Amino acid sequence: MKKAFFLLLCGFLFFACKETVFEAGLENRLTAIIDMSPESYENKVDFTSDDEVSGCGDHDLVFIDQHDDGSIDNEHFTIRIEARDYFRSENNCNDYDWSWTDGEKIEHKLVINAFASEITNSMYLQSTQFVDHPNNPTSGITAYYKLKINEGGNDNDGNGVEYFGHHVELDIVDLDLDEGVMSGTFSATLYRGSAVSDPNDFIGVDNFPNLDLYNPQNSDFIGDVDGDGTPDYYLTDSIRIENGVFQNITIVNNIPG
Repeated sequence: MKKAFFLLLCGFLFFACKETVFEAGLENRLTAIIDMSPESYENKVDFTSDDEVSGCGDHDLVFIDQHDDGSIDNEHFTIRIEARDYFRSENNCNDYDWSWTDGEKIEHKLVINAFASEITNSMYLQSTQFVDHPNNPTSGITAYYKLKINEGGNDNDGNGVEYFGHHVELDIVDLDLDEGVMSGTFSATLYRGSAVSDPNDFIGVDNFPNLDLYNPQNSDFIGDVDGDGTPDYYLTDSIRIENGVFQNITIVNNIPG
């Protein structure tokens, strides 16, 4: 009897905590924590997408597209989440200069691309760097993070600092095409893909020996520097996107009716 009660209590706490974590986000916004950020090596940096108020642009959108080349059974879908955090104090383009918040000058953005064979109202998607592996998820998702400007006003000669990766978990708990909104959670591990002209400008940037940058835009993937037959992810500067939450962000639906 005590064991049954204990299991029931654990189940209640699990769902209660899960709900609490989800509600930690902001309505119509995307929030996350950037761990090991190029902005700060020791402290985590908050990401909160900017609010769409009084003519400010919508800085948290999800684009759903259908792809079909006309052949049989070749239809698939892409889900692209784009979020920007360019304003800190008031999180909007009108009132941001009314006060001063830690990290006021920080501007950063996040993009997640997921591929799916079908669209349903709830989906759990996971991927790794593997293309085809019997014991690991294949690369059905990619993620991208860019620190455009840091707190010191540094922008890496206008290029910012970019990170890419395939280690992503995306849990869509509510996708409502009729209402045009989507909610869920995500996390990701990303690897630095851009060189930094002055490492002293970015506290959290690692420039250890044999650093191997990861930039798929330039077909520059992780190599095998030490010759052991496996990609050298341990030699690559990385960040972790944690506690990602999006609640009722707007869907741009490009699926034919």
